Amino acid sequence: MTTQSNSPPPPPPSTGVTSHSSSPPLKRTRKASRLRLLATRPVGAERPLVHVDPVTGKADGPHSKKFRTYLGIVARDKVDVTYENWKHVPITQKDLIWEDIQAEFDIPEASDLRTKKKILQTVGERWRQFKSDLTSKWALAADKDSVDDTVCKMYGISKEKWTQFCQSRRDPSWENVRKKAQAVQKQNTAPHVMSRGGYEYLEKKLMDEKRKKKLEEATQSGSTDTVIDPPSPIKRHVKWKLARTKKTGDMTSEAAKEIADKIDALEEQASQGSFVTHGRHDILTAAIGRPEHPGRVRAVGAGITIKQYFGSASRTSSIAPEYLQQLTQQIKDQLEDSITEKVTRRLMLSLSQMQSQGLALPPEPDVGPSAARVSTKESCVDPSGNDLDTGDSYKCGLYIEEYPSRLVALGRVYEGSTTIHNIPLLHDQVKVGVEEIRDVDAPIPVPTKEVKVVGQALNTFLAWPTHLVKRLSEQGAVRPAKPADRPDDEVDDPLYLMTLTIPQLFLKPLQVMWDATLFGLFNENFPLYIKHEDLSEIAHGGQCLSIYVIQLWILHMTETSMRAGNIDVYGFLEPQSIQRSGQSQFESENYIKNWMQNSKRDVYLGAYLNGAHWQMVVILPKENVVIWFCSLHNKPDNYLKGIINSALKGLDDTQQSKSKTPARWIVVKCNRQKGSTECGYYVMHWMSTIILGNFQNNWEMYFTDPRPLEP
Repeated sequence: MTTQSNSPPPPPPSTGVTSHSSSPPLKRTRKASRLRLLATRPVGAERPLVHVDPVTGKADGPHSKKFRTYLGIVARDKVDVTYENWKHVPITQKDLIWEDIQAEFDIPEASDLRTKKKILQTVGERWRQFKSDLTSKWALAADKDSVDDTVCKMYGISKEKWTQFCQSRRDPSWENVRKKAQAVQKQNTAPHVMSRGGYEYLEKKLMDEKRKKKLEEATQSGSTDTVIDPPSPIKRHVKWKLARTKKTGDMTSEAAKEIADKIDALEEQASQGSFVTHGRHDILTAAIGRPEHPGRVRAVGAGITIKQYFGSASRTSSIAPEYLQQLTQQIKDQLEDSITEKVTRRLMLSLSQMQSQGLALPPEPDVGPSAARVSTKESCVDPSGNDLDTGDSYKCGLYIEEYPSRLVALGRVYEGSTTIHNIPLLHDQVKVGVEEIRDVDAPIPVPTKEVKVVGQALNTFLAWPTHLVKRLSEQGAVRPAKPADRPDDEVDDPLYLMTLTIPQLFLKPLQVMWDATLFGLFNENFPLYIKHEDLSEIAHGGQCLSIYVIQLWILHMTETSMRAGNIDVYGFLEPQSIQRSGQSQFESENYIKNWMQNSKRDVYLGAYLNGAHWQMVVILPKENVVIWFCSLHNKPDNYLKGIINSALKGLDDTQQSKSKTPARWIVVKCNRQKGSTECGYYVMHWMSTIILGNFQNNWEMYFTDPRPLEP
């Protein structure tokens, strides 16, 4: 009887291994699996049928267990253990492994490229596990000489390859990697006691027990139904508990017991209606106290993503109101004692410096009710949207875990923040803002879906391990020591003088009275309040500007246009009146139409906040043309485009005979921002360029530079 050439080699002959008289006898262990029945299958015989899910890579059918075992045999026998990692295994060798698997099993889904990818990923996992077993059981054995022959004969590894593998495992660099992996493993305070079948086998076992129980109940009740309704799926918090329950009934650890007790309590509350699951916030998430990790789902098994299990996230927040309230209260409790002391100390220091410099404090303004403030603190700044900044921050160096650790960026630590992107920070993490890049290709220690390497992290907030963050004063030589430059009293430094007023505005905002009729509004004394956070945004330079700052800039541009004698040429749209929030589409359209019809300017400039991103439009009503500026080079927003087109069509025919035809939109090739928060500064720059340059036509000829603005 012949066998196929690509099947795993037969086991080596079992010969006795003579050990030294002084060496202790080797412990009897499980021998290597060979699947001899599969290896001796006659040529041309029908291959075992196995169905593989292309999405998850899970095998199904009566031969699925044999298939999983065979993947481990292929990983052990077909891949050299001296490769550093699975990525270093040649593509040609992986293709041969795939052909070998198809020769032994009939996989109907083999034509799907995803099936090949998932199966080879499983082979890679089995190969890494095999190397790990070789390391812990044999390569690091105390009496290495007594096991060399045994390992080589047991696994068919040549002595040369085995010696090379053992040397790599005794290298100091590998020791560091091993210790780091052991430290990570220690973080798992609730280990499971499942077999290699994992949650998939556990769920199958539980479902079989439920089916058996239903059949027994049907038999005892005397039911004649031949079809029994399938049992309900096993909830993941039930699987999580059973996976950490020993045969004695005890939990594997104290941490696992605490979570199990919380699960029992939440189940009781859910049965009474006092606890209601909400999206991804179910019983297990609430019991553990941490949201799901991106890319996987706890107590479900490998290959299942969050979207596949829970479905697409809703446009609104998926955090339950109770959980959100709990997080908010935790933040308040943590900051209540420290924020007053820290902010007051800094405030008093700044005020004392102002008095010593002879700067008088402004009189206390009469603060009236403020208009509704449009939120500009979404994705352009801290994406978490929940973090409360205590103001306690400092410059720092950001390092990655190497030996020794290596500086990859400079940034700022925000102490007091407890969440980042709506995810609570771990006890060994801090919130940092990346301000300067040192190594664009360095990996992020705590990556996100959008940011994987340091080069993508400029002007963004991230979670960073505490032990990899060092104050600039603590770093040996991050940069040469340089005394802080202080402007001369006789030098007019607006930014420096502005920062000195921030402490004043912390107590009382500055009230600026402006004539809103300059922008087509019917309120001559419209109050504009400048708060300390508005000036902090400008001084920091790394935050999205609020609508108050843009309003103040437009007021300044109006005065600039008056001094230049162009007030009859340029007009400005009031930002609050054209935003999507705060007024209806009809109100915005009516405001634009009435303002252009009454003022009859040649050019109108408007700043538009689109999803926390500032953009700009330039409207030429007499030409029926609209110019679009966006520092991210996005297309015109349909909402704004609709109200402007409708407003232009509604103008009197006496002013513009073409107003009944659709307006022509021109998208200029303007400057493109590098980061994610400087959009407001780009809008301010374009407005200033247009007013000072007296631009009224030839927009596509003047605005042709896509390079980012330089400070």
